Amino acid sequence: MEIIRGGPADVDAAALIWAHAVSERDGYDEVPSLEEARPGVESALVKEPSLLLLARDGGVAVGFLAGGPQGTDTAYVNYVGVHPDAWGKGVGEALLRALPEVLIKNGYEKAELLVYVDNTRGVRLYERLGWIKVGDPVPHPRHGRLEQRYSFAPTS
Repeated sequence: MEIIRGGPADVDAAALIWAHAVSERDGYDEVPSLEEARPGVESALVKEPSLLLLARDGGVAVGFLAGGPQGTDTAYVNYVGVHPDAWGKGVGEALLRALPEVLIKNGYEKAELLVYVDNTRGVRLYERLGWIKVGDPVPHPRHGRLEQRYSFAPTS
């Protein structure tokens, strides 16, 4: 598996990974279409296209991480997505381990993300890699599902 810096040509691959991952995680009857998944990924990259990392296995995209600026020294990680066929193979961990170098290179002192508290696999991964809970869980503004904010400060 390799982690590469993605670009505009990788948005569709990332969006399809996200559609499949969310469908499996949340038990959707159907996988969202590319047209439904693409706008979120595009939006995350508008201000900071350098925060798109792609995990490839045998040349095929199996996971991605995307985000952008939240404040002057903080990046916000909008997405950490792994295709369900690659779950349990270390893809998410590899993406998160590649993130500190990108953060430092782009002048960020820390990164933050939100994760649903019932996403136990994600929560375990973030905590194992040194992400720290910030505050109490809050309901998502659209549907009320509880989310926990996490913060990470890379070491140079």
